Amino acid sequence: MKNQHLFTKPPTLESNDIKLIPLEFEHSMSLFQINHSDHWAYMLTSINTQQEMDDWVSNAIQLREEGFALPFAIVNKRNEKIVGTTRLYEINPTQRSCELGSTWYGKDYQRTFVNAACKQLLLTFCFETLDFIRVQFKTDERNERSQKAIERLGAVKEGLIRNERILSNGYIRNAVLYSITKEDWKTVKQGFIERENRYRST
Repeated sequence: MKNQHLFTKPPTLESNDIKLIPLEFEHSMSLFQINHSDHWAYMLTSINTQQEMDDWVSNAIQLREEGFALPFAIVNKRNEKIVGTTRLYEINPTQRSCELGSTWYGKDYQRTFVNAACKQLLLTFCFETLDFIRVQFKTDERNERSQKAIERLGAVKEGLIRNERILSNGYIRNAVLYSITKEDWKTVKQGFIERENRYRST
């Protein structure tokens, strides 16, 4: 991997509108303030208390310290408030691949500019800084909104993974698998540029 300090000195990624800053325990309270039960409908766990958010953030940081994930807090540069969180995980330097997920936003920032800006920063980092050849996404088969959002990015649907995960409520989910490869990136990147230009012109 080009960046040998990736986990010990994780990067801050920044665009005109948002910043992705390395997740720290101090962000837990801000995340809980924008927490909503809907965020966890299709995720592995459910967070209803500040203590549960503290534990969730601590676990994400531990994964970074162990070299397995890069969790970020998402900051809206217009008001410097934390509006969500996301991460890269299943990071494999040898195979030059990772998964992008564990993403959620405060209610006021869902279906806004934030998701595209966040994904553009992360994918640019993966393909142009880390020189990865594959970034994949998985989402619950029932989560049609998430599937449509991933497809709008230009990701390719690869299939269904049956009984992929057991959720905290005991539900055994099937997951839909998507990917963007290095060969796809030029087209996907152009899509981001065109969306941003439309956003700026409105």
